[in-house]
Formats: sequence, C-alpha cells, structure tokens
Amino acid sequence: MTHDRQWTPEPADYRFFDLAGSHAELGALLGRSDPPFAMQPWWAPVAALSFTRACAAVVRDLHPPLMEEFHAYADAQRLDADALWQQCCRVDLKARFRLGPEGCSTFAWHGHGRAVIGRNYDYWPMQARRQRIRFRPASASPGCAQATLGARGGAPCGRYDGFNQAGLFVSLHVVMTDTPAEIRPGVPFHLVGRLALELCQTAREAVDLLTRIPHLSSLNYLLADPREAFVVEADPRRTRARGEAPSGALAATNHFQHPDMRPLQGRRVTRNSACRADFLAAQPARWLEDARDVDELLDIAQMIMADRSAPVCGAGGALTTLWSWVVELSSRRARYAAGAPHVTPFVEQTLWQPQA
Repeated sequence: MTHDRQWTPEPADYRFFDLAGSHAELGALLGRSDPPFAMQPWWAPVAALSFTRACAAVVRDLHPPLMEEFHAYADAQRLDADALWQQCCRVDLKARFRLGPEGCSTFAWHGHGRAVIGRNYDYWPMQARRQRIRFRPASASPGCAQATLGARGGAPCGRYDGFNQAGLFVSLHVVMTDTPAEIRPGVPFHLVGRLALELCQTAREAVDLLTRIPHLSSLNYLLADPREAFVVEADPRRTRARGEAPSGALAATNHFQHPDMRPLQGRRVTRNSACRADFLAAQPARWLEDARDVDELLDIAQMIMADRSAPVCGAGGALTTLWSWVVELSSRRARYAAGAPHVTPFVEQTLWQPQA
C-alpha cells in the first residue's frame, strides 16, 4: 500500500453492482470484489494521520453510514481502516508526475419540461476502477432514503457522477489551483457527490449542502434536477455557486468561471477547458430544442458527448474519456457508455423506483 511497492496496472474494471441493503453491506460487497487496495503511483503523498482522522469525523457528522461503509470495505480487504482512510483522504490532487490537463465535461439543458444531462469522465486510462453502482439504501439508514445510480473511481465509497430517484444529478470536475498554506479538515472530493445524492432531493438543496461543507480540494460540481441546474465552484478557501446559462445550457469543465474563484487558478492555462465549456454552453440548446421525444433527446445528447472538435470526447493522455452518461431527469431515463462515446455504444440504464 505504498508508492515504493512495484505497481502493475490493472485491467479496466467496468463491473456493475446492484445492492439493496445497508451501507455496511455495500462496503463489504465491494471490498470482497475489489483486488487488494493500493495507492495509485501518481497520487500525492498522504496527509498527517491526525488530520485525516479529523476529516473522518467531519464525514461522520454529515452522514454516518458512509463511514460504516468504509470500515466494512476495509474489514473485507483485511486492512487497517485508519491507514486505508489516510491514503484515500486525498488533500492534494496534483499528480506526482505530469499528467496534463484533466478533461471531464458536463452540460445541463432545460426546455419544454425536459432536463437533459450529458457527461464525459476523462482521465488517464491507467485509472482502472470504473464501476457502476446501483444502491437502494436500507430504510434504517439515517437521513438517507435516496436510491442512486452512479460511477466510482479509485477510492472506496466515492461517486464521480450519478443521479438519484428524486431526479438529482451530480458530477465532479477537478480544477488545478495552488495548494493553500492551511487547509482545515473537510470532505474528500470523491465523497462530495455521494453526500449530495444521498442527502438531497433537489439541486438547490445540494447547492446549500456543498456551499456549507468544508472542502479539501478544488473542484467544480454540476448539480441538476428536472427544473434547474447550478455549478458549485469549490476550494478550501471559498466556495461559490453559479446558475446562469445565457447560451441555453449550463456547462462545467475544469476551470473556475465565477469571478471570485478565478484568481485561485493563478496563471494556469485553461484554453482546453474553456473551449469545451463554450461548446457545451452553446451547442445543446441549438440541437435539443426541436427534439420530438425523450429518445431523440438522448440520441442528440450522445452525439454531443461524442464531439471530437472541442474536444468533449478525448482519446489521449488525461483527456481520455473513460465513460459517458446521457440522462433525461424528468423521466429518469439514462444511457451509459463504458468507454469513449465516439466508439462505444450507449446502453440503457434503469434506476430503481419505489412502488406507489
């Protein structure tokens, strides 16, 4: 579990897990199913154990079942939970070696009573963990009644994107900034979307949550429901929300757009991220406006996410699209591509619905 151990890339893991039960049962299932956990070689060094323990206390106060799930995962892997959490509680998301710009892209479009999401998750192909998880939490889970469907990355318990039975969608997008001199204990990035999906029913509720919690890292989070959408731009130093979509769609990529947040990026080059954001803010409205039904809306969203001009769909380095979603939130209709959408077919996904 250290960087000194020789690291062999794993094959891409696109498995689908479906569980109705407790968070601890989900953690045990994933812990038994995953290969032995190892820190990825590009992850930055871990934070002090005293600091990561304080972060665990923050998460436990917000949503205790998540830490129950984490401990069950550690037990299933026969790992010390404290040491595992220290490695997964990532503060500095900068890589130990140069990766290039990250490329995640999401748009949200609302029109004619419909709400369409397009989402590509981009990163280096050596990130093996690309699992989809459909989870129906036990009714005994405090404060959590939302069935969810989403995708995880390398750290246990996380969600990089997904939606819940209330029609709330969330996605994350890393933003590179200078690491602040001081960071207070907070929520690791991979759990922020998970908290929103399980604790919130609307985009406004999720904005309220994400602007109140302490963040460890700099990211954009797109939050959308059948009625409206927002982007929360988060950093350990401050957090802002924006919801204007003057060109017809709200887009999130890998740079801050709020005037209060832009100075945190320093002189970093954001040209690629800005190009994708401009494309996704303008094109969906032009192409989706005249769609006749949900199937056509999703077909058009697939075409948008397969774009190679901006490029929204990447095929190299840290701009490699590892998976893609298109969702119509009013009907909870979703399609998922286990790879880059210009070459990978989308498959219909279903989210469990409670019986009337």
